Amino acid sequence: MIASHHNRVVIVGTGSVGSAVAGAIVEQGLCNELVLINHNPNKAKGLAMDLADGSEFLGRFITIRSGDWDDCASADVVVITAGPKPKPGETRMQELDAAIDIVDPILKHIKDSGFDGILIMVSNPVDVLSWFAWRRTGLPRAQVFGSGAALDTSRMKAIIGATTHLDPRLVSGYVIGEHGDSQFVPWSTVSFIGKSFAQYLEDNRDRYPGVTLAGIEEQTRRRGLDIKGLRGGTSYGIAATVAGLIRTILWNERSVVSVSTLISGEYEYEERDVFLSLPVALDGSGVGDFVDLHLSDEELAKFRASAAVVREHCVLIGGRLEA
Repeated sequence: MIASHHNRVVIVGTGSVGSAVAGAIVEQGLCNELVLINHNPNKAKGLAMDLADGSEFLGRFITIRSGDWDDCASADVVVITAGPKPKPGETRMQELDAAIDIVDPILKHIKDSGFDGILIMVSNPVDVLSWFAWRRTGLPRAQVFGSGAALDTSRMKAIIGATTHLDPRLVSGYVIGEHGDSQFVPWSTVSFIGKSFAQYLEDNRDRYPGVTLAGIEEQTRRRGLDIKGLRGGTSYGIAATVAGLIRTILWNERSVVSVSTLISGEYEYEERDVFLSLPVALDGSGVGDFVDLHLSDEELAKFRASAAVVREHCVLIGGRLEA
C-alpha cells in the first residue's frame, strides 16, 4: 500500500502580503492543503474561493479553504502576516505598538491549539516579533523564525544583477542583522563569478562608474521604503521569499538562508536572547546550524549594533509576556 504524506500550511492574515503569499504557494503547488485565517472570516473565505477558481490551470491541485484556530493543531507550517496597515513614512519599528496588539492574541490562539509545527513570522518588525513569538508559544528555537533578511538578501542580489546586467543568482552572499535600518552586507563574504564582488567592481571600474559597495547596500536597505512610496506597499517579493522558505521546509531542501533566528552565543557573534538574521541551514526540521561567516572587526561591530537595536525594542514589549 502506498503511504502518502498530507501537509497543511496555515496563513494568518489575508491582507496584501498574506494574499500574495497564498498565491505564491498555490501557484508553486507547495502543499496539499492551504488554510486561511483572518479576523474577518469573509475575507479569508473570499480569498480561498478566488484562489481555488484557477485550479484548472495550475500544475497541482491544492485544497484551499478558510479555517479557524483548530486548524493550526495539525499544521506543518503556520505563517503570520497579520499586522497594522503601514502609514506613509513610518518605519517598521514605529509600527511595533500597533503590531503587538494584533499579533499577541494570534500567538495565544496558536499556542492554545496545540500547534507543534514550524512558525514563520512575516509581520513587522519581524525580528522583535519573532523573539516575542518564540517566548509566547514556548516552541523550540528550531521551530520559530522570521523571514528576516532573506528578502533583503534577494533584493541585494537583484540590485547587483540589474547593475551588472547578469543573473542575480550568480551572487553568493547574504544581508545580515536586523530587517530594518541597521541591516548590512558583510562584503568580505560576498562573491560573484568566482571572485569577491568588491574585486569584481574594482576590475571593471570603467564599466560601472559611480557604483560603490556602500551605494548598493543603501539601495538594499531602502528598497522596501522605495517600493512603498511608488505603489503603497510591498507584497510580491516577500511572497516569493516566504514561498521559498516553505518549499525548503516541506520538501526538505536543506538550503542555507539568512532568516531571523535566535542567537545564543554561536561563534564569534557573542549575542544571546535576540533574533537576528544570519545564514542558517533550513530543512524539514526547521532552523539548523549557523554558518560561521568569520566577520571582520568592523562587520562584527555592525552586527552587535544591530543586535542592540532589536534588543532595545524587545524590552519595550517584554512585559506583555506576563499577561
